[in-house]
Amino acid sequence: MPSEYLMYMAILLVGTLAIGAISVTMIAINGTMEDRAIETNLENISQNLAEIIHDLKSFCENQIQQGATSFTHSVMLSLPDEVHEESYIIKVSSDGINYYLDASLVENPELSVSINLLIPVDSITISGSIESSDPSPKVSYTFDGENSNIVLE
Repeated sequence: MPSEYLMYMAILLVGTLAIGAISVTMIAINGTMEDRAIETNLENISQNLAEIIHDLKSFCENQIQQGATSFTHSVMLSLPDEVHEESYIIKVSSDGINYYLDASLVENPELSVSINLLIPVDSITISGSIESSDPSPKVSYTFDGENSNIVLE
């Protein structure tokens, strides 16, 4: 009788440990999937912003080729206020060769993505940042007759 009791207790213990291991694994997978979903959303927002920057650059370069001497052209942005109920920021950076859009959560900057704009640093100056909490974010192209600048504001 005591040996049967020990056998049942051992089976119960093994079952409990197996359920615990499965639970811990599922929690870890859930956290990883949530992080990946946040990164995917940040990447989608950054890709849309990159497309807007390229369209703006193309439009304004066309204006310059048609004889414009100086101007400023702005595009108002419609960006999501939050990603998974958290605010985010998008900044312009460069590696000395190309410009990048770096998007990250404000409260958790480890969750970030970087998108290469494929615009050479020596062709135009791009700077600025946009926070999701900004009331009216925009991208502006400025040409002063010599220099072209794109600013995220």
